[in-house]
Amino acid sequence: MMFKPAYLVFAGAAFALPGFDVLSQPAQTARDASCIDAVSYLPLDPAQVGRDSQGVAALGTYERISPDGRFVLRSFSGAQLGQVALIELPAEPDSGMTVRKTPLSNEAFPVQGSWRYLVDVDGSHYRFSDIVHQPQMARPLFKGGMKGFYAAASELNSARSPDPSLVWIRSMSWPQGSRAGQGTGPLQVRTLGLRDSARGVEIVHDSGAQFICRSREVTDGNVYTLPMLSVDGLAFSAIPVNPRQGAPSMRVYGLAQGALDPEHPCDLRWDLQATPGKAVFGFTTDQSAMLTYTDNASVYFVDPRPTLKGQVFRIEDWRAQVLASAFPGLTRDGRIVFGATWKDCRPDGVCAEQAGYVIADPYQNPDYRQQLRHLGLQAPKTCISPADVLRERQRFATQHGLAP
Repeated sequence: MMFKPAYLVFAGAAFALPGFDVLSQPAQTARDASCIDAVSYLPLDPAQVGRDSQGVAALGTYERISPDGRFVLRSFSGAQLGQVALIELPAEPDSGMTVRKTPLSNEAFPVQGSWRYLVDVDGSHYRFSDIVHQPQMARPLFKGGMKGFYAAASELNSARSPDPSLVWIRSMSWPQGSRAGQGTGPLQVRTLGLRDSARGVEIVHDSGAQFICRSREVTDGNVYTLPMLSVDGLAFSAIPVNPRQGAPSMRVYGLAQGALDPEHPCDLRWDLQATPGKAVFGFTTDQSAMLTYTDNASVYFVDPRPTLKGQVFRIEDWRAQVLASAFPGLTRDGRIVFGATWKDCRPDGVCAEQAGYVIADPYQNPDYRQQLRHLGLQAPKTCISPADVLRERQRFATQHGLAP
């Protein structure tokens, strides 16, 4: 009988940045009935997505995960699916996936937080629900904001905006030079205020492109790489390439809190003291937003509370030999989702290579739990429950007029 990877449990391993202790403990295999699996695997069907050069199901160059974990916006999706595909993950592991080709170009990105719009690299904004319901026939609603490869955008909370009746979007990018220089340069943001109605979308306010972080040039220089905007648009992560103080490292900075603030101070919030891949923000809880990233094909997460944010926890499973293909995403309920390859091994030791999506619950990571106990801290939650997942799926479906 084949061992089904949907029921494997990750062992956790904690890693410390300089100045912090390293703690570890064996994997926990028991699972409370009210919790989702500590990790589950959703293999892609090669018949739907094509095969890569190794003969397994093709993964994208990178994937962006919807707030409810139901949809994956997959860039450079392979010859069979074109430049960008939208993959719908099933509610149950054995239910199958829905794969949609889209008219979007490679490196298209969502407006984080709401996923109200998907944005092409030329600044064209498509309504997400249009891409779901009529993917090949969807047409852009308007053009605006930052554009180009590696851009990112987030919807600002209306409570921080001067006119709550408008949709406020903050986007981030940086100048695109030669191919070799893409992904590195001075940072820019742009904020749009939109009136979205049945008659269409009207741009009411446009800040224009603004260079930011000028006050940090004395310490960080003015050239950054691997920036990522937070879900709420109020912070970003990036590595200063040639800092005037210290060595290059992934850092988290704050941005202007108001939609119309002309200055973005880029105040330094914290420093990972490491140079991983792109660091992705989760949704803010009563504590703070987690951060997750890949490094050498492994996935890590960080709890940014002052007593913990030097601790880096790894998601791993020696039995499955998981290799992440690109940076991960965090859902609103806290799941970490990423594209990967892994070994699906039978009890007799025969293993088959698989590719698809891995879904992990960081709150069940044993080393994270042990470190919290050691410090006398409480986790935001004991674990992610099936009810949490269903709640977010229903919330997102209602927001976009989709079937649950």
